[in-house]
Amino acid sequence: MKMLLVFAVLFAVSCSHDPMKQSQRKPDSSRLILAADLQQWGPEAFLLALRDNCCGGVMVQAGDISFWGAPEIAILEKFVNDKTPAAPIVQPISSVSCHGSRYASTVGREARHLILAIKKKTYPLALCSTYDLELTP
Repeated sequence: MKMLLVFAVLFAVSCSHDPMKQSQRKPDSSRLILAADLQQWGPEAFLLALRDNCCGGVMVQAGDISFWGAPEIAILEKFVNDKTPAAPIVQPISSVSCHGSRYASTVGREARHLILAIKKKTYPLALCSTYDLELTP
């Protein structure tokens, strides 16, 4: 009887894992975002998801984003003056969670952070996107 229960639980768990559903999830604070996720979503969708998931930190693993270039920068430039609150980016190795008003960010700040990251071909550039001293608040 125990073995039957174990098999039933294992079957239920394996059936509940749907790789397509996982790949369609949008960025939020519940999981680690990888460069492959960024490439799939595109910069505008990612930026708007940061706006929609305001204001907790969204965890992004640092990685190569050389797949983005001038066309993506052109898309992001229309957001650089947007003062709408947005979730800041935090790297998993950061000792700070980037939550709360002290770490508040905006769509414009995150757009500028992405533009600079695209130029440097790596994202994110800092442990927390609100730490970036090259960008104005």
